[in-house]
Amino acid sequence: MRGEGSGAPGGLAQPLTRAQWLASDLRGRVLGGEWQRGARLPSETELATLYQVSRVTVRTALKSLEGQGLVDIRHGAGTFVSDFGVSIRAGLQELGSITATIRELGHEPGMEWRSITTRPATDDDARHLDVPEGSPVLSIERAVLSDGDVVAFSYDVIRLDVLPAGAADEFGRGSIFELFEHVGLRPKRAFARLHAVQSAEVGWGDGRPANGLYLLLDQVHFTPGSQPLMYSRTYFVEGRFEFVIIRTA
Repeated sequence: MRGEGSGAPGGLAQPLTRAQWLASDLRGRVLGGEWQRGARLPSETELATLYQVSRVTVRTALKSLEGQGLVDIRHGAGTFVSDFGVSIRAGLQELGSITATIRELGHEPGMEWRSITTRPATDDDARHLDVPEGSPVLSIERAVLSDGDVVAFSYDVIRLDVLPAGAADEFGRGSIFELFEHVGLRPKRAFARLHAVQSAEVGWGDGRPANGLYLLLDQVHFTPGSQPLMYSRTYFVEGRFEFVIIRTA
């Protein structure tokens, strides 16, 4: 019998719900090779009995794993381990903090901050963030790492007028999303576009791919009050980070 944990594994700031804790434990077992690719997981009833949780909790946890591309749920047949390969995978519909996603999938996240500066908003910034051109914004360039390897380069622009006093000085010390949550501005939704990009101008250092291939996730993140908060252009290195899109109909 497996007992439920009381804390948040991997250094997450908030306690986990039962479904989140169960998803984390099952994720570790899947990534650890307890079930081979293509193997059928125990049934919802069996998992509910094993973990002493409800079937609703089990179903929610399994849907989370499906959203990350780790399992396939086949109605009437069961849940099977998918052929997820070696790259980081995330459900596009649930991607928030890339750092947290990497950690949840059993890898060690890291961040290299290239620059954090205050500058006037460009015309492009102004259109995405709904601020006057020339108003001060925080511009950040960073590389996202998984187990020491660069998986993405991110160029982020944040509105300064919606941040609490002193919050801008905290950037560069941890996850951007964790900082937003700390000051009560964790984005609740984002408008995103995906583009395939080939460019020799993106990125820097040894993590830049020789072929210059990226998948660009172009996003505007909104505050809980629906104000534009951050405009991000995150270039995921081709083959190192994959998105999973789940069809619901």
